[in-house]
Amino acid sequence: MRDKPVQVRPWRLADMDFISNPRTLMDPRRTVFIGGVPRPTRASELAECLERLYGPVCYVGIDIDPELKYPKGAARVTFVTTQAFIAAINGRFVHVHHGESQKRVEIKPYVMDEQMCDHCEGKQCSSRYAPYFCGDVDCLQYYCESCWDRIHYRSGSRRSEHRPLVRMGDQTKVLPRPPHHSNRTTRNFGGSTQARHYSASLSI
Repeated sequence: MRDKPVQVRPWRLADMDFISNPRTLMDPRRTVFIGGVPRPTRASELAECLERLYGPVCYVGIDIDPELKYPKGAARVTFVTTQAFIAAINGRFVHVHHGESQKRVEIKPYVMDEQMCDHCEGKQCSSRYAPYFCGDVDCLQYYCESCWDRIHYRSGSRRSEHRPLVRMGDQTKVLPRPPHHSNRTTRNFGGSTQARHYSASLSI
């Protein structure tokens, strides 16, 4: 076997987290998920990049492979203000620099597990956890099945094209339509019938 040159990229576990101020209260509702981050990127570098574009960052966590102790290429970022969080969601993409290279990566809302519906607080769904999160800046809320339909498909609503985000294991997926709609593409909400055409689901 011939010798083959390899590239060594050092990584310190101390670089996996960035906290701007330990006294700052971190709101998980102001957190975004960024996939495809260059693996040698330090949390502080990502924080500096996003602060420059969107606003103050209070926390960055680089996801680490538990066995290899090396970055997976994904990160969670929490902003200090709602304005900065929404600016990042609207911006959608960011160029992350590392060394002499840069990579364009996508910014998405971070979907949490075991959240109650923000509208009925469990009253319309027997206190079950909300299965959907709407990542559109007009919503940015968790919904049970009943409240998703009531808010998104009521007569005159401009939210009918919003698509639900759901957690599936370690992944978050954008679905073409809510699963509780079964295979129907035409539904009646609030007295108005709306036909929809859906594409295949997209993975985040």
